[in-house]
Amino acid sequence: MNIYLTRCSPVYPIKGYVFMKTPQLIKNVKNMIADKQFIGALLSIGIPVVIQNAISSSLNLVDVVMIGKLGESSISGVGLANQYFFIYVLLLFGTNSGAGVYIAQYWGKGDKKSVMKTAGVALTISFFASLAFAAVAGFAPTLCIKLFTTDIETVRIGASYLSIISLTFPLTAISFALAQASRSVRNTKLPMMASAISLIVNTMLNYLLIFGKFGFPELGVEGAAWATVIARLVEVSFMIFATRKKENPLSEPLNTYFSYDFAFVKTIMRTSFPVILNEFLWAIGVTLYVLAYARSGTDAYAAVQISQTVDKLFFVFAFGIGSAGGVMIGNALGEGQMEKAFKYAWYLNYLSIFTGIFLGLLLMLLSPLVVKLFNVSDAIRFDAVRVMFFVGLFMALKMCNALQIIGTLRGGGDTKYALYMEIGSVYLVGVPLAFIGTAVLDLPIYWVVFLVSTEEIVKAYFGFKRLHSRRWANNLVSTKAT
Repeated sequence: MNIYLTRCSPVYPIKGYVFMKTPQLIKNVKNMIADKQFIGALLSIGIPVVIQNAISSSLNLVDVVMIGKLGESSISGVGLANQYFFIYVLLLFGTNSGAGVYIAQYWGKGDKKSVMKTAGVALTISFFASLAFAAVAGFAPTLCIKLFTTDIETVRIGASYLSIISLTFPLTAISFALAQASRSVRNTKLPMMASAISLIVNTMLNYLLIFGKFGFPELGVEGAAWATVIARLVEVSFMIFATRKKENPLSEPLNTYFSYDFAFVKTIMRTSFPVILNEFLWAIGVTLYVLAYARSGTDAYAAVQISQTVDKLFFVFAFGIGSAGGVMIGNALGEGQMEKAFKYAWYLNYLSIFTGIFLGLLLMLLSPLVVKLFNVSDAIRFDAVRVMFFVGLFMALKMCNALQIIGTLRGGGDTKYALYMEIGSVYLVGVPLAFIGTAVLDLPIYWVVFLVSTEEIVKAYFGFKRLHSRRWANNLVSTKAT
């Protein structure tokens, strides 16, 4: 008989660990499906976020496919340049996710003034961080790429791409802050529309500027970079224009955004800083993975880059469910409805596991067809298919862990535990195994990816342990804002 190990929760009100039979699990899932309030909130918040992330991942896929026509060195060079941008984006994600915890709870409480001030804090930090990252990428792009590889052609291509896209960093900061604030007040359609417009502009300009069509100059990789700059400018212009409309929840005078004082910033940063540190340290950990993968050669990293591009397209559901979960749980806690937050956390876990199993199997089945889109050697295709197989194998755990961190723990303000759980798994499990696999055992790249993926098992153990404890749920806005 199938059994599942669980512990005390609002769904399973039995003290201590118990064995739950399959019929009970089915009953709980049926309750989730029948909960119209939950399904309605999930669809209205989650689907636009999923679509937005799918668009963003499609944008990256279009870039890699088009640039892939130029050869392996171009894929690797742009991939390594995007690794630097990835670190920056994760810092933005950490800053704005931490602030989003407060925005969601203030919105649930009905304190719009504090919503605006919190958005202003996130916007200020994000913008000044963008200037620092842009300066390094703009003035020392070669040094940034040499951190990952010594291949002369890859360094040259990556540096030329990075120096141009450094112009997008301040634009990305503004767009990111406004998008996260919009999602936290349940206005998820706006970021989705902005991303759709950006995708259309970027795809068209990629075609024109990479290959020199319809009289445009043939710029190759630099053309892709300029297409990204223009698309990002269009995106942020749309976001600013839309948030200034009267019907928009964020359409307050600009001075409202920046009316915060040091005491308010200190309150926000108490919960936000662990999220920022989490994303920054995780980005460094992922960068160490790249260094480990790069030891296997340009071809091996090209296989990983192809896999990661496709993986992101499948993984958008995790970020959609996680982002929706963070908003829904945060709103419930801000309203003072603790039991509702607990119930939603369990429902979201069920959903992430089932979705992860389905998407993982789909990725495994489609990987041989997907790699044919890329103009690479048969050896790279062989490695990429096997990398995607192992990614698919761990998809359910990976999605569930993302939900725990982005949705449950951060939505409940339990950001320190999320930090310890994720960074401990990366630095104590993933990173050591990556270098053991490449530097010591000299394994094929797909087996190295398998070793790294085992960190998800460790992460899942501590995530579910915290979920069962209920200690993750905190009402951060029960007192009046400073």
